[in-house]
Amino acid sequence: MPVNAGFWVLAGCVVVYLIALFLPFAGGVSGWQFVGVTEASASVQAKLTETVFLWLSLAGLGVLTTVALATRRFVFAAPAWMLTTVALFASVLALWLRRTSDAFDQGFHHGPGSYLAILAVAVATFAFIPVITRRDAAQRAAGERRALLDDTDDVAKAQQEATRQAQGYSENPLLIDDRRARAAERHRQHPSD
Repeated sequence: MPVNAGFWVLAGCVVVYLIALFLPFAGGVSGWQFVGVTEASASVQAKLTETVFLWLSLAGLGVLTTVALATRRFVFAAPAWMLTTVALFASVLALWLRRTSDAFDQGFHHGPGSYLAILAVAVATFAFIPVITRRDAAQRAAGERRALLDDTDDVAKAQQEATRQAQGYSENPLLIDDRRARAAERHRQHPSD
């Protein structure tokens, strides 16, 4: 299975996120200290939303995305995307809560680690979308076979035919969609248009 651009974007997000954990997150305290709910994080008045953001992003981006990249399995990629998406929303709440609290007034501002972690989570959230929705050759073939399969049973066919007859679809010329045929006829009559 070839490695595509989405793989490298997600790998870059993981690296950037792990670097961000060691940078000052808020008030000079690094992100890993917020994850561990240490005394240092309590001293800068760690908010619940910041802790939830870091736990969700660590589980989604730090752990599951790494496993998904290593195994290239959907079973790890889908929950990783879900957790990073929820972490992105938690990051907005974390930013808002710190900026409107007393901690901000006391000088405990967000550091570069928090913004770098939020950037990594945001990019990963949107980089996961084509990874999650992509279909491989076997899935495309199964979809084509399913489209060709007429699995309507006899009762459903009888009901569809009874509905057509009751509503007069076959006799009503206003309900016949012949727009393409009429457009083709106009084009044949006026080929220079």
